[in-house]
Amino acid sequence: MRRAERDEVHGRFMDGDVDVVVATSAFGMGIDKPDVRFVYHAQTPGSPDAYYQEIGRAGRDGEPAGAVLFYRQEDLGLQRYFTGGAPDEETLARVAEAVAACGPGSTRKGLGERTGLSARRLTKLLDLLERAGSVRLGARRIDPAPGAPDPREAAGIARELAERRRDVERTRLEMMRRYAETADCRRRFLLGYFGEELAEPCGNCDTCRAGTAEQQRRESETGPFPLHARVEHRSWGAGQVIQRGEDRLTVLFEEAGYRELQLDTVLAEDLLKELPS
Repeated sequence: MRRAERDEVHGRFMDGDVDVVVATSAFGMGIDKPDVRFVYHAQTPGSPDAYYQEIGRAGRDGEPAGAVLFYRQEDLGLQRYFTGGAPDEETLARVAEAVAACGPGSTRKGLGERTGLSARRLTKLLDLLERAGSVRLGARRIDPAPGAPDPREAAGIARELAERRRDVERTRLEMMRRYAETADCRRRFLLGYFGEELAEPCGNCDTCRAGTAEQQRRESETGPFPLHARVEHRSWGAGQVIQRGEDRLTVLFEEAGYRELQLDTVLAEDLLKELPS
């Protein structure tokens, strides 16, 4: 839709002239209306973070509201595509070399002409190179960073950062799949994902009404590595148990993101050490 049409729909919805709006998530995130009674997702968001923010449009007046996710495992393929490969080191090095060659006061337009990259792709690469300590980004100019590493070295650092971020995004998508397929209380699952504890199932969601959530709660409280336990993995470092089922754990590691582990393998291979709380 054209901008004017979107603005008209937005205004009519906010004024109460329109009862239902079918929209992209970006449009929906622009809604700040206290009496939204439901948010339905026709497709699966890329992470529980995005889903939590998007369903937060509903019930801001404190009255009951509903959130429904229409889920098919096949829909995750599109989200996996969006968490695709990291940029190649050659292209990153080319951008770092262009910034160094142009010197202080470079512009995105000038760098785009020099490298032949689109504005969108160039912006993503510059963001990575800034995190790698190679460039400094201003509102209108781009400068080489003081003490910047060699362009080839900067490209390697930036590539590693991109791979790490991609891996974390993929684990977030996997957690969205777990949310959609869980038999646990969905509110408890979401709060656990963000490191908050809900002692009892909420009693409102579909799994609570089906009776599976209470069974999951009992299983999470028995045996080693209880919910919210601090743990350490010899390769992935420190983390926290955010989901605990009968046969598996989901751990949020500080560096490696979300990992799902089979409990019997964890115990047999001594993969986790429980840390003092």
